[in-house]
Amino acid sequence: MEILALNSLRKHFPGVEVLKGISFALEQGRIYGLVGENGAGKSTLVKILMGLFPPDEGDIVIQGQKVQIRDPQQARYDFGIGAVFQEHALVPQMSIAENVFLDRLEGFYRQGIINNTLLEHSAIEAIGKVGLDLDVSTHVEEISEAEKSLVEFSKVLHHDPKILILDEMTAPLESGAVLELFELLRTLKKSGKTVIFISHRLQEVLNICDEVLVLKDGNLEGIVDNTQKTDPAATRKKIVRMMTGTEKGLHFPPRAGAMTGRKAVLSLRGIKNGSLCDINFDVHEGEIVALAGLRGQGQSILLRAIAGLLPHIEGEILLGAEPMRCRNPYDSIKCGIFYVSDQREEEELWLSHDIWLNLSLTSIGDRASFGIIRTKYDHAVMQDMVLNLRIEPPNLRKLVQQLSGGNRQKVVLGKYLLARPKILLMDQPTIGLDVGAKVEIYELLRKLTDQGIPTLAVLTDLEEVVNLPDRILVIHEGKIVREFSGEKVDEEELVDSYYG
Repeated sequence: MEILALNSLRKHFPGVEVLKGISFALEQGRIYGLVGENGAGKSTLVKILMGLFPPDEGDIVIQGQKVQIRDPQQARYDFGIGAVFQEHALVPQMSIAENVFLDRLEGFYRQGIINNTLLEHSAIEAIGKVGLDLDVSTHVEEISEAEKSLVEFSKVLHHDPKILILDEMTAPLESGAVLELFELLRTLKKSGKTVIFISHRLQEVLNICDEVLVLKDGNLEGIVDNTQKTDPAATRKKIVRMMTGTEKGLHFPPRAGAMTGRKAVLSLRGIKNGSLCDINFDVHEGEIVALAGLRGQGQSILLRAIAGLLPHIEGEILLGAEPMRCRNPYDSIKCGIFYVSDQREEEELWLSHDIWLNLSLTSIGDRASFGIIRTKYDHAVMQDMVLNLRIEPPNLRKLVQQLSGGNRQKVVLGKYLLARPKILLMDQPTIGLDVGAKVEIYELLRKLTDQGIPTLAVLTDLEEVVNLPDRILVIHEGKIVREFSGEKVDEEELVDSYYG
């Protein structure tokens, strides 16, 4: 039975047509993949379905009835559409239990007093359905990104949606959690739910989806049947060709080669705190070093410790041969160590301001004369960076919130490159990016290593871990348990090392 149909849907924003007359129909009880490069129109389409944007033209038909979706509440309550976005809609200062029932808290009040016992019991049951076992009185700001995604999922499932949209929900999840999520999605499918699954990880799309809708430049390029699964490699190639116009897909630049004789830029000696235990290694000029392993084993904590974001770190950090103190981020920045968070929108960018301001944030003082910004010179420097990084559109006055994920990440990198770093610390540098944007980031990082600027990066995508870095350091329970280097890395041996 047809549950949702879009007929000639169009959407314009100033200077750009984002959706160009999209039409398709979805059946009840099926899982649909929605793929396309950043800027293809996926997010705009989802926001129209959730009532965040009105379409300029075209019709939305739900169960045979033409509808207008005015806001997310109407989408949720009147039309049974629920969405888990990559950018969470949770309140950090409230508990897990309060977030799960945020729009239904009045149901837990008795004579003006909230019944916390009932609230928490109901929340334990709700998050248990998505495989979470947490203290529901914990504030959301204290849990991991993966746990936030699953809390958001439980919150949406509590409304029992007919149509469920998952927008890059698996990006922060480790492989085991993804498999558990897929089992739950199959159960929901059997119960008659329709799922729209959005991911830049094509293997996940091929593993779970019955059909794949491919968007390119605001058009629906086609719908690929994935029910037979007889030749997944050919199906993947077909989807990549439809997305990009080529068959090349994801590829990686050549590695740097042997590190013999190269100078150590960063050295860690005996680094430890409550999560880390006796970390020792060097990062050399011209290399990319990956911190790999299961999520939550200390990789991100280590980056933040080097960046001066965590106090009470024991051990020694050397920049070159000189010991340095990382008491705070200012100390690290002063030494040329720049940390790039995996939380682009929350920690790296000022979304409501333009490219110029965002690029200037770390280095504007260097281009000031007696405290006065030389606007013409500053504009020229910023424009050169935009052109060098191929930020699209190359307009310094463009608001960052109007850029695709790949271009936002280029703005983040440009901001730090202008400050002339000695080393980059990057937490999942390509999270949430499409194939084309990922390749551009890989090439940019390799270009920086050719200039002598190394990268120490937390990587979680197995294909990246195997193919991008010059060395891989596997961390398990806060310890480095294995090191891999060279052109060929055995995937089974690598994954086996994740478990210590």
